[in-house]
Amino acid sequence: MNIERQAQLHVLLSAVFFSTAGLFMGLIEAGVWVIVFWRNLFAFIFSCALMLITPNRGSTQLDPAGLAAAMLSAAAMLAFIPALRLTSVANIVVIHGSLPLLTSLLARVMLKERLSLSTGVLCGMAGTGAAVIFSGSASSGPQLAGDGLALLMTSLMALMTIALRRSRSPNFLLVVLSNGFAAIMGAVMAPSLEISAGQGAIVACFAFVQMTLGLLFFATGAQILPPAETALISVAEVPLSALWVWLAFNEVPASETIAGAGIILAAVLVDLAPPFQRHRRDLED
Repeated sequence: MNIERQAQLHVLLSAVFFSTAGLFMGLIEAGVWVIVFWRNLFAFIFSCALMLITPNRGSTQLDPAGLAAAMLSAAAMLAFIPALRLTSVANIVVIHGSLPLLTSLLARVMLKERLSLSTGVLCGMAGTGAAVIFSGSASSGPQLAGDGLALLMTSLMALMTIALRRSRSPNFLLVVLSNGFAAIMGAVMAPSLEISAGQGAIVACFAFVQMTLGLLFFATGAQILPPAETALISVAEVPLSALWVWLAFNEVPASETIAGAGIILAAVLVDLAPPFQRHRRDLED
């Protein structure tokens, strides 16, 4: 397996891990900032442990792009958890579906990075799928605040994806710093850090599966792939998030959600298909 294919697989796996957020949040009753603190503290501990036991983990030198990526990731986390409490999982994943388009545009403006027609078409497909889902989950009232936080999170993720592409800092270091920054902010914002043992165990699983593994695999792939392709593959998180909530809590998705999810998955699968990969390389050569 070549390095590009490995990077694609890593980003796809990160989408699977990231998609479990709604599942875990449905099991946790603690306050928002308590969750932010404990989730990121556990993730900080897990990522430190993985960094120490992983052989050939490389240097610990931090470049400016890596520091920016870590700070953007932490900020995205701070927006994400409150959004999950203010609006529906469906609305959040719908807004997150705009990530490929937003990342492509920002990469074009900030990095002057060439966007191939084929990747642009697939990003458009992903955006269309998100729009189809949104047509069945319109927001009103207090949900608008949650939707605004979801849009902020998506924007921060797009900027983080671009920063990761420019960084050569070790992935483990970026994950450690990101979780550390977010844990500190959670401690500052939380009126109390008390949590029960049972809830703490769920938050620990949340931290390891969704945050530590998700961010680690995402950072590994994003440092190799173009930002637009990274964002496109990661949007597989959109239909998966709705699927886990459906299976766990019987929140049956609307027909628009199912249709939009199919469009998004089709775009991701086409991007990953070997014939498409060869065609894109031929166009770039």
